[in-house]
Amino acid sequence: MTWFNAARARLRLLHRSAAHSRIDDEIQFHIEMETERLVREQKLDRDEARRRALITFGGVQQHRESLREGRGTAWLSGMSLDLKLGVRMLAKYPGLTIVGGLAMAFGIWFGAVTFQMFGIITSTKLPLPDGDRIVKIQSFDVKTQSDEDRVLYDYQLYRGLRSITDLGAYRDASPNLVGADSTARPAAAAEVTASAFRIAPARPLHGRVLEAADERAGAAPVVVLGYELWRNRFDGDPRIVGRSVRLGPNFATVVGVMPEGYAFPTSHELWVPLRTDVPGVQPRQGAAISVFGRLAPGMSFDNAQAEVTLIAKRIAAEHPTTHAQLQAHVLPYAQMSVSNDDMQIMGLIYFFIIVLVAVVCCTVALLLFARAASRETEILVRSALGASRRRIVTQLFAEALVLAGVSVVVGLATAQLALSRLAEPYLEMNYGRLPFWYDFDLSPVTIVWALLLAVLGAVIAGVMPARKITRGLGTRLRAGTAGGGGVSFGGVWTGVIVTQVALTVAFPAVVMLVRSEMKRLQSYDIGFRAQEYLGVKVGIDGPPEETLDSTSNAALLAQFSTSLEALRRRLETEPGIAGVTFVDRLPADYHIERRLEVVSMPGTPSMEVATASIDPSYFDVLQAPVRSGRAFNNADLSPDVRVVIVDQGFTDLVMPGRNPVGHRVRISEGRMLDSNSSQLPTYEIVGVVKELGMSHAIQRSPTGGLYFPFVPGRDGALSMIVRGRGDPLTVAQRIRELATSVDPSLRIEEMTRLDKVTTPLLWFLGLWMRITLGLTAVALLLSLAGIYSVLAYTVARRTREIGVRVALGASARRVITSIFRKPLIQVVLGVIAGTTLIGLAAIGLQQTQEFAGMKGRGLTVGEIAMLIGYAFLAFGVCMLACVVPTIRALRVQPTEALRAE
Repeated sequence: MTWFNAARARLRLLHRSAAHSRIDDEIQFHIEMETERLVREQKLDRDEARRRALITFGGVQQHRESLREGRGTAWLSGMSLDLKLGVRMLAKYPGLTIVGGLAMAFGIWFGAVTFQMFGIITSTKLPLPDGDRIVKIQSFDVKTQSDEDRVLYDYQLYRGLRSITDLGAYRDASPNLVGADSTARPAAAAEVTASAFRIAPARPLHGRVLEAADERAGAAPVVVLGYELWRNRFDGDPRIVGRSVRLGPNFATVVGVMPEGYAFPTSHELWVPLRTDVPGVQPRQGAAISVFGRLAPGMSFDNAQAEVTLIAKRIAAEHPTTHAQLQAHVLPYAQMSVSNDDMQIMGLIYFFIIVLVAVVCCTVALLLFARAASRETEILVRSALGASRRRIVTQLFAEALVLAGVSVVVGLATAQLALSRLAEPYLEMNYGRLPFWYDFDLSPVTIVWALLLAVLGAVIAGVMPARKITRGLGTRLRAGTAGGGGVSFGGVWTGVIVTQVALTVAFPAVVMLVRSEMKRLQSYDIGFRAQEYLGVKVGIDGPPEETLDSTSNAALLAQFSTSLEALRRRLETEPGIAGVTFVDRLPADYHIERRLEVVSMPGTPSMEVATASIDPSYFDVLQAPVRSGRAFNNADLSPDVRVVIVDQGFTDLVMPGRNPVGHRVRISEGRMLDSNSSQLPTYEIVGVVKELGMSHAIQRSPTGGLYFPFVPGRDGALSMIVRGRGDPLTVAQRIRELATSVDPSLRIEEMTRLDKVTTPLLWFLGLWMRITLGLTAVALLLSLAGIYSVLAYTVARRTREIGVRVALGASARRVITSIFRKPLIQVVLGVIAGTTLIGLAAIGLQQTQEFAGMKGRGLTVGEIAMLIGYAFLAFGVCMLACVVPTIRALRVQPTEALRAE
C-alpha cells in the first residue's frame, strides 16, 4: 500500500536521528555526484574535486543547521519559491498564459454569475436586524396548486399567535400621486400595518412612521414618503411634513419621510395605513394581502408552523367549503416559491457549470502538459538530483495555481460588471422595481465559490499533467539514455480536443439561430406604422376592493368609462395627436386565445384564435380599413348584439378562398371546447380586416385573429392607443397632464411606443447571442491551442524519427501524412460530434415549438447550408493549427535531428 508506506516514512522523519540520517545521506549523495562530475569533466584529482564539491554545498552540518532553523516554516518558503517560479514560467510563455488564463477566467466568470444569481433568487435572509427570523404566512390551495392570498379573514384570527410577534400585513397598490409639478403619476405604494416599521425599524428623515392609530376606522388619511419619491416628486422639500397631497381619489397628509434605501415590505416608495379590522369579512373574499411577522424569542419555525397549522385546521372545520383544501405554511420572508422542477433545473445548471469549468481546465491542462513535456529533460535531471515526485508535482501545481489566481481576478471583475450592467438592468426592465434585498454585488460566498473553482481548475490543469509527466521517471531516465522513452498523450487528451472542436462547431449554430430569430422579430410586420403610435396602459384608483359591493363597483366602472371618454375628447383636440382609441391588448403583445368552431360550416375543424376587445374607432385610428363587410358601430356595443370581426389570417386558415362575412361561429371561454359547448351563444362575422399584430412577435405559426366590440372602461384596466403627428413620445407628458385634469383618479401606468413592444425580448436575445459568441470564441481558441500544442509536442518528440526518414528519402507528403493522421482524426470526430449536437438541438427545438403552438418552423435550406459551410470552415481553421509544427518538422535536417537526441 503506497499511501501507507509514505505515511510511515513521514512518521519516521519525526524522529530526529532518522531525519538527520536522511539529510546526511541525501547531501552526501549530492557531494559524491558533484565530485564525480568534476573528476570526469575537469580532469581533477579526487581530493581536489571533493574539496570543491564541499565548497559548493557548504558542508553537511551547515545544511543541517539551516534546515533546523527553518523547521515548521520551510514548506512556506518552498511554496513561495514555487509560486515565484510559476510567475516566471507564465511570463516566459505569454501565448499559453493568455489563452489558458482567458479560458479559466471565462469558466470562473460563468460560475460566479450563475452562483450569485441563484443566491439572489433563493436567499432567505433579509438585510435587517434578526432578518433570518422574519417570516411570512403563506396559504396554499392544494386543489389548484397555487398560492391563496385572499386571507384577510384568516389574518384576523392569526393575530392571537404566541409564536409570532409584530404580526402585520400589506398589499401592493399603485395610486396616482400628484407631485410638486401638479402631474399625477403612479407610485409603488404599500398599504401596510404599522407593525412593518417595527419589523424593519428605521429612523425617519422627517416626521414619523405609521402608527396603530392610523389604521382605525375614521382616522385621517396619512402617507409616509420614500426618500427617492420625496426628492424627485417634491424636490426634497424639508417642509413636506404636514402638507396634504392628492393620492388616488383622495387627499392624505404627509406625516413622514423615510431615509434613503428604505423599501420594506419589498420595493415600495410610499406607505399608507392598511385597515385589517374590516367588519363582515367573509372567508376567501376581498383583496389579496401578504402576512408577515417575527418569530417570538425562544420560538422556532417548527413552533410557529405547529401553531399556524392548528389555527388553519380550526378554520377548515368551521368553513369546509372554502378552506378544506388550504394549507398554511410559515416560511422565511424572503423565500420565493421554488418547485421541485425548478430545483432540478438549478441542479442541472450547477452540473453544467462544473462540466464547463472541467472541460476548460482540461484544455488548459493539455497546454500545460505539452509545455511540461517539453521540459522533460529538466524534470529528469531534477529527479536524478534527488527531487521527489511530490516536489515536482507541487511545483507544476503552483504554476497552474498562479494562472488560476490571475484568472479568478479577471473572472470576478467581469462577473461584477455583468451583474451590475446587464443582469440588474434586464430584470428591472422586465419586472420593474426589484425587492430591496436583491444585492447584485458579489457576495463573500460567491467569491469563495469562485476561489474553489480556481483551485479546482489548478488541480485539473496542474496536477493531472504533472502526475502524468512524472510517472515512471526512473524508467524513462534509463530509457532516455538508451535513446528512447518519453511521455505520450493518452485518450483523455484526445477526448478533450474532440470535445472542444465539437463545441466550436455547435456554438455558432446557436448564434446563427438566435440572430435569425432577432432578424425575424425586427422585421415583424405589425400591419401599420407602429412608430407613430403610443400604447398607454390606463387604470383608475378607487376604494379598497373589500369595501366595494356590486353597486359601488358598477359606479366606479361607470366613472372610469366616462373619464376615458372625456380624456379621449381632450386628447383629440391636441395639435400633436391625430387619433385615440382603446383595446384590451396591444398589437404584437400576447393575446388571449380561445377555441372556435364555425357553426355554419359543419365539419370544419375547430381551431385556436387570438382575441381582442376593441373600441369601434380602432380600425380608423390604425388606418386599417375593413376589406369586406363593415366595421363596428355604437349599436354593436349592446350586450344583446353578438358580432365579431376577423382578420385575414383567420380567413386564410379557416376558410381559404371564401368570404367569412355572414358565417356564425361559436367561441369558448378558454382554449378547449367541452360537451357543453353547444349551449354557448353564436356570433356573426360582420367584417374582415388585414392582420394587425394579433399574434405575438415570437410566434412562428400563422394565427387567426378575432375582435369583439367593447365599451372602454366597462371591464376595468385597458390600453389606450394614441396616434401622434410625429414621434408620439413627444406628447407623453401632455397625456399625463390631461389625464390629471380630467380625473385625478385616472392612472397612467405605462407608455410604450408600439414599435418597441418587443424591445425587452430583443435585448435578451442580443445578450444571449453575445454570450454564445463568447463561448464560441473561447471554444475555438482552445481548440486551436490544444491542437497546436499536441502537434508541436509530437513533432518535438519525433524530431529524430523525422530527420532519419527524410535522410532515407521519405517524401514530404508521407511525412505530412504521418503527422496529420492523428489530429485529422480528432478534428473529424469533433466536427461529427458538433454536427450531431446541432441536429439533436434542432429536433428538440422543433418539438418545443410544436408544443408551444409554433409548429411549422424547421431549419431552412439556407440555414442548413450555412451550418455545413461553417462545419467545413471550423475544420479548416482547426487544421491551420497544424501548419507551423508541420513546417518545423519538414525543416529538420538529419544531422540536427541526431545531434538533438
